[in-house]
Amino acid sequence: MLLAKLVGSRNYSVLSFPQDVLYGSEQQASLYLANLVEGTYLFQLRVTDTQGRSSTATSTVEVRPDPGGREEVEMEMLVALAQVSVSQKDTVLRQLAALLHVLDNDIHLRGLWGHSDLSTVLRFSVQGPEGTVPGPKLASVLRGQLLREKTDYLLFRVLRVDTVSVHPTSHTVCLLRCSGRGTCDPITKECVCDPFWTENLIRRFFGDGESNCEWRVLYFILSFFMVIVFIVTVTWTCVYCCKRRRRTKVGKKTKYTILDNMDEQEKMELRPKYNIKHRSTEHNSSLMMSESELDSDQDTIFSRDRQVRSRNRTNVQAARNGNTYG
Repeated sequence: MLLAKLVGSRNYSVLSFPQDVLYGSEQQASLYLANLVEGTYLFQLRVTDTQGRSSTATSTVEVRPDPGGREEVEMEMLVALAQVSVSQKDTVLRQLAALLHVLDNDIHLRGLWGHSDLSTVLRFSVQGPEGTVPGPKLASVLRGQLLREKTDYLLFRVLRVDTVSVHPTSHTVCLLRCSGRGTCDPITKECVCDPFWTENLIRRFFGDGESNCEWRVLYFILSFFMVIVFIVTVTWTCVYCCKRRRRTKVGKKTKYTILDNMDEQEKMELRPKYNIKHRSTEHNSSLMMSESELDSDQDTIFSRDRQVRSRNRTNVQAARNGNTYG
């Protein structure tokens, strides 16, 4: 970022500049430019006061390579560039320093520009205790924190985090390793996998979110087919067990018939032969006898038989005695 400050001026205009002007600073005392690449730039500035008097000056600015190893990260935020103020930008940088447990001065801002009408891209690098933090490592940490665990941590919502670097020839280069089985597209920041390789969807959507080429296409197809077969098998087994359980319950139900509504013929058919009543035919007091009543009837019959037998025996003995005495 380039800062050109003109003291004592009311406004000024930039006649020629190569990249983005930030915060509407072309009408302020301080001019902020971003997204400058390496090279030498010639600026012609014209300053005008309220009385219409003006003055022109020419300035040469040289943008040198970054000595930190060019390990940079792009972070896209859900906010228009025109709505980002200097204080808000500084707040975001301090929040990043606190999130990464580094000092505020260790966050080096490399660029800030509008990606669309609703989003802004912040490019920066981080200086760690052992030097500049590698871009892939930094991007992985930020994805895990800002896209999953702490989505509302920063002042603005983060849409994506990509690992990039600025090539000496002024081309943007993607630094994704793509698992060693593909190349990274510098425009889309996505891995283009080699033949017979595809992306690990579990890592992409449930892991660190980095584009990769970890899965073989053949293994992926076989695994997907096995998962489908397993789901179908488990579903069919559950349905079969439920149906079988219902059939068992229906088969065990006992049917009962009320004997009061039966006609006399059906009652006679249900009565046991030889007038011997069984306990299984017991239903109600109007048709059947209880077990105690059955026992009492049987005792009465047996007692009558005993009395008849004893009388017969007495008569026989009396006849014998009469014959003896006669």
